[in-house]
Amino acid sequence: MMGPFRISRGFTLLEMIVSIAIFAIIAAISYSALNNFLDARAHINTENERTRALQTMFVLLEQDLRYAVDRSVRDEYGDFEPAFVGSTDQPLAEGERLRLTTVRPAPVGAGVHQVTRVAWRLNDGALYRVAWRVLDRDIDSEGYQRRVMADIDDIGFRYFSYNADHELETDSEWLGDTRLPAGVEVTILPRDGAQYRRIFQVAGG
Repeated sequence: MMGPFRISRGFTLLEMIVSIAIFAIIAAISYSALNNFLDARAHINTENERTRALQTMFVLLEQDLRYAVDRSVRDEYGDFEPAFVGSTDQPLAEGERLRLTTVRPAPVGAGVHQVTRVAWRLNDGALYRVAWRVLDRDIDSEGYQRRVMADIDDIGFRYFSYNADHELETDSEWLGDTRLPAGVEVTILPRDGAQYRRIFQVAGG
């Protein structure tokens, strides 16, 4: 004898509405969490890139300033250029804030140091380092330009020197002097409102 006939029961309209509502809530929470995660990752990546750019910039500045040498040059027109010249109040040509002759220490065992003319420029919110392998240039001498850091409002330099009484003096310009400064303070003002300041010793100053 067969048992009672059972009728399979599906979802009611109310159950479907409740299920869809629960799914929508879960999806909204998941999307918000994913969006927050992506924003946080993008922010961290941006901060890491800026930190790397800052580190690179300060390393290059330290190398240039520490190994500055008192070697004047001739520009592409044959005019005299001091070994070290810089100005914050009145930027030099093409947005330059600093130009100097520096020495790149040779790799261990090479035994030959490379003397290079370099310049630091701020153009359109980006900081560039320009290097010339030829010291006394001609019209065809071209510098290699490298963008070091972007999104900068300003970069300032302050120069330290000792007077005849061995007292420390500071100035925002170093123009046409036959000496090298004893040290240089560099201040970076990124567009995010932060401020970074470092002081570098000039070995030959």
